[in-house]
Amino acid sequence: MNLGTLGNSLLALASVAAIASIVSIAAGGKDGTNARKLGGILTFGVLGFTTLATLLLAVAFLTENWNLLYVVYNHPTLTGPWAWLYRLSGVWAGREGSLLFWEWVLAIFAAFVAGKMLKDGDRLGATGLAVINFVQLFFLAALFIDLNNPFQLTPAGMVDPNTGALLTSAAMNPLLQTWAMIAHPPTLFIGYAGLTVPFAFALAALITGDVSKRWVVLSDRITVFSWLMLGIGIGLGSVWAYIELAFGGYWAWDPVENASILPWFTGVALIHSMTVYRRRGGFKAWTFVLAAVTFVFVLLGTFITRSGIVQSVHAFNEDPLSFWLFLTMMVGSLGVVLVGVWMRWKSLVSDSDGFERIISKEGSYYFNNVIMLIASVLVAYMTLTSAFPSWMPLGGQSIKPPAFDALARPLGIFYILVMTACPILAWGGGDWKKLWERGKMPVIIGSVLAAAFVGLYFTVMLPFFTPDGSTPDWWHHFLAIAGAVTAGYAIGLPIWLFIDGSRKRAAAAGTSVGAAFGWLLTKARTQSGGYLTHLGMGIILIGLVGSTMFVRTHQAVFPQEAGATYEAEGYTLTFVSVEETRENVRGSGQGDTVYTLVTDVTKDGRAVATARPQIRFPQQLADRNQSTQHVALINEPFKDVFMSFSGLDQAGNANLTIKFFPLQSWVWIGFVITILGSGLAAWPKKQRAA
Repeated sequence: MNLGTLGNSLLALASVAAIASIVSIAAGGKDGTNARKLGGILTFGVLGFTTLATLLLAVAFLTENWNLLYVVYNHPTLTGPWAWLYRLSGVWAGREGSLLFWEWVLAIFAAFVAGKMLKDGDRLGATGLAVINFVQLFFLAALFIDLNNPFQLTPAGMVDPNTGALLTSAAMNPLLQTWAMIAHPPTLFIGYAGLTVPFAFALAALITGDVSKRWVVLSDRITVFSWLMLGIGIGLGSVWAYIELAFGGYWAWDPVENASILPWFTGVALIHSMTVYRRRGGFKAWTFVLAAVTFVFVLLGTFITRSGIVQSVHAFNEDPLSFWLFLTMMVGSLGVVLVGVWMRWKSLVSDSDGFERIISKEGSYYFNNVIMLIASVLVAYMTLTSAFPSWMPLGGQSIKPPAFDALARPLGIFYILVMTACPILAWGGGDWKKLWERGKMPVIIGSVLAAAFVGLYFTVMLPFFTPDGSTPDWWHHFLAIAGAVTAGYAIGLPIWLFIDGSRKRAAAAGTSVGAAFGWLLTKARTQSGGYLTHLGMGIILIGLVGSTMFVRTHQAVFPQEAGATYEAEGYTLTFVSVEETRENVRGSGQGDTVYTLVTDVTKDGRAVATARPQIRFPQQLADRNQSTQHVALINEPFKDVFMSFSGLDQAGNANLTIKFFPLQSWVWIGFVITILGSGLAAWPKKQRAA
């Protein structure tokens, strides 16, 4: 049996096991505990078969087995001690393997749910499992479509039958052969797959009529974990774009980029709604709808990537079958939940859904939901406008990044402002005197930080302001100052909450403030994790203001003469040389051609760094005259100096793009703190013995 037949047989067996699991659970009805447990056991069969299929593909990459066409087109060309890791990343580097990897991760989540369900065999858990397995069937069906199938055999003529050597230059895209792309797709897919679970349990609750908080309790930790992994994936993708794509940024509002951020936005709202649902029995309809919308946005990402409905540098070839398959999944998923909410409406409405005061925790959660949902729908609509008919608003038009910025900046600042106030607000509100008692110290600390950040606006950001004509200058600066002030309060509040909480804990327990702070981090994880997440978001905000709204670009042209200089924003770049090297590539006698521009960078007569930006002409892309760039970065506390070498012009001059990004490192620092906080909040608690 060849690899193609074996791989497809494993996928077929996984499909049979998924169908049998669904049928068994359905046959169990309300009282068939044994039948439902059988459905759980069969789910482990789905995991087993998909695991074997994924391992088969991984082994094919690690052993460079050219019998599979997918391996031929997605194997890396890097050599060295870490080459095996890049070969392994070929599993998820392309269209076919990424879908298989996604399904495998989904099977792991399904098996986790099955393990919990087998303990009691209850109908709610079993129905949720059946929904997950139904989703798995769609993914397994997609894998049998030719353009999505990783087990297609290599046609004759691409491999030498005598030596086994490749007769084609096909290989993994050089841009993907970097550390960030080893980690970025898997974390993204873990997030995508995990967000199937809250959707499945929401639908199960509607089907069974059990709309108590139990479905939320069963799925909320997985939801937070999945949202966290999705955030890590988005962050790693931004880092990859910044250091590898060399376009001078980390977010370009590309359709596939947008599709990844949409479920993260609605996931924020879903997590907060789950909190209200679990603690106070409110926001029930909100939670059901957000679980469905988040899942639909997860599917939208692969829909955009595989359908060809919109143009994207990240998209694969157009596939009409994938278009209809994933469109059916999206419309069906949202439609069935909306119908279920309508049918169960009386049991979903409660007094806890309303709030008498806007200035209350319920009010802030409500605005959180509204902002995140509206922002996500608008971004999704703007992303898809080029595919819409001309009679629809903006139909047939491709929306450019400035339009997204015009929406995202004021909405994002307002959202952070709402988020900032939430921790000090009380359930049901309260009088202004008590609110001021809780908020006066955060206001004082926040005011100091806000003033400091406005100072950064004048000293660090404003010198790099470059009018772009897309917005009036006064509005641009108003938003920048508003963002700086909001960031000050967003950072000041969690700082005070940590200080106040540590002092109170120390006084109550008779310990030092440091020990009390450690207790907050390790024992009160949900609370302190939330504080850290808010702190990180505040730091990200001030970083975004600087690094996206105040970017200065220089185009330097160096004659190849030692000592030639270029002045940029107080820095002096002195030309040293252009080095041409050949780097060996596996399977090629020629290798990649690499040009390195060497410049000495000084500031005020002080040596700063020797920058070595590169442009690489991969041997595998020689017939297409394509190149990749490796930027040089000078990281400083208040700005990044970004240098991208675009090659030599006809006169032999070296062309260098220099960009200045104020507070760029603050974005990465805030991202790390946000992830740590979210991870801390999601850390499982020990279950108390009954």
